[in-house]
Order: sequence, then structure tokens, then C-alpha cells
Amino acid sequence: MLNSPFRYEASDVFPCRILSIRPELYIIMSAGTFTDKTKINTATTSPMFELSYTRKGSVFGEVDNTLVELQPGHALVGFMGSVCSHAEYNRGENVHTYSIWASPRAFNGFCESVSGRSDIFFQDFQSKNYVCHHCRIDVREESILRKLDGCLSGERNTINRLLIESSVLELLSINLERLLCEGCRRDAIGLSRTEVDSLKLAREILLNRLESPPSLLELSRLVHLNDCKLKRTFKLLFGKTVYGYVREQRLEKAFYLLESGKCNVSEAAFTIGYTNISHFSEAFQKKYGVLPREVKKGCHTIY
Repeated sequence: MLNSPFRYEASDVFPCRILSIRPELYIIMSAGTFTDKTKINTATTSPMFELSYTRKGSVFGEVDNTLVELQPGHALVGFMGSVCSHAEYNRGENVHTYSIWASPRAFNGFCESVSGRSDIFFQDFQSKNYVCHHCRIDVREESILRKLDGCLSGERNTINRLLIESSVLELLSINLERLLCEGCRRDAIGLSRTEVDSLKLAREILLNRLESPPSLLELSRLVHLNDCKLKRTFKLLFGKTVYGYVREQRLEKAFYLLESGKCNVSEAAFTIGYTNISHFSEAFQKKYGVLPREVKKGCHTIY
């Protein structure tokens, strides 16, 4: 056991591996199939920041009397004091999860690296003993998580620690940008929490309907904002217009489909809602600097 600030009841599934990435930064992988109904108890011995993903199965548990649910395709960000938690799994349930843990001091340093500011602290986010945020992962995160899947596969006898470290840091960067940028923009433009929640719901709807997004009027009805306010505040909060955001997410999804070998060029274009391959190729090249047909699995990394 590493000298880490948490304790747990170990099983064949939880945890499979704990790696120290840097001082006060860890990644925990749990994977396998439970042979019996199992309750996993964990606890932190000091305040911690946690970023979690599930690759297989859903996680239902309780942290400091707060019900927590983690689904595939989503990230869970948590700020916790010294807390106890538990999760229950049924017999035959197959799980594969990653949890990235950082101390408040490490978290503060990462915030400064992301924002360039030295006045953002762990305590600013921890309004009570446990606070959590859910968000849908994007194509970048999925690509990074696939790298982790490959690095930490049980079939490997050795692991590429440098690649694991870079992947963990990139996942942290993506999620800290979400926390910091949305918080700063919300304060700057004077939106209420209800309005921010409506805008996040709008973003979620768009992500679920990339191939055939709703009209601005339909979207405004779905999230209970008038269309003018939706149009204005979406750009202020997320930095892009509604359809600028859709266009970007479509192209990111296409890149993932091509890079992973799941689709050829025409299939990727149709999947994300393009009916004209030439228009798709032109937009793709403008964003990534390469034509879709030049993207081969493992051959290009776009930053």
C-alpha cells in the first residue's frame, strides 16, 4: 500500500492497481467481475480532490451521506474532507473504473498552471464536507481514456508510466478548465445558478443530438429560456455560438471515429450529420490541418 491519504477494503476487483503519478497525485484502477454481492467501503484521511470515470458498469454509492451515481460517458469531480463512502455491486457485475486523487496543495498548483492565477484554492470549491459535479465527457477525454485502457490493460507486463502521467495530467487539465472557465464566465456575466443549469442542459441536448440538432426555438423551449437569451448567454458561458459548438463537437467526434478505425470517411461524415463529403472534408481540414482520409489509427495526434 502506498502512503496515500485514503484507506479501503481491498478485493479482487477494487483496487486492481494504485499508481503514484507525482507527489500527492494518484490514479486508482478497479476492474473485474464480482463473484458475490459486495459492498466496498473507502475513506479519506485528509481532504482530497477526486476525478472519476467508469469504463464498464455504473457506480451507485454514497459519500458522506450524499448519493452518488457515475455512468459511462460521464466524469465525476469531487471535493471532499475526511469522509467515508461505500458502493454496492451485485454478483456477476463487471466494472472498470479510474479515480484520480490529488491533495489540496497539488490541486491548487494545477489550478495555477491551468489559469495562470495564484488566488484559486481547493477551499473555494468545498462549500461543505463533500461537493461533486457531473459532466459529460467529450471526444478528447474518450481518446485519452482509451490510451489509459491500453496502458493499464491486464495483458501488459510493463506499463508506460510517462504516457500514464501525461494522460492523467491532460484529464485534469480538461476538467479544471471546465470548473474554472465556467465559474469565471458565470460570475462575469451575472447568470444565476438556474440559468447556468439550463445552459448546461442545452449543451447536453446538443451533444446527444449532434447528427440532427434541434432548432434554436426547439432548444429554447426544452431548457426554458427564450431563444434570444439562449443565443446570447450560451456564447458568453461556453465561448461559442450554439451551432459553432455543434460544428466543433461534430468534427471532434468524426476525428475520434476515424482515428479509432470505427468508420471510413463517408461513414464518419454521415454519422455526424454531414451529407456532402466535400463540405465535411473541407471543414475537417480547416480544423485539423489534414484531410479525413489521412487520419489513420495511431498516426496523428492533434493538439
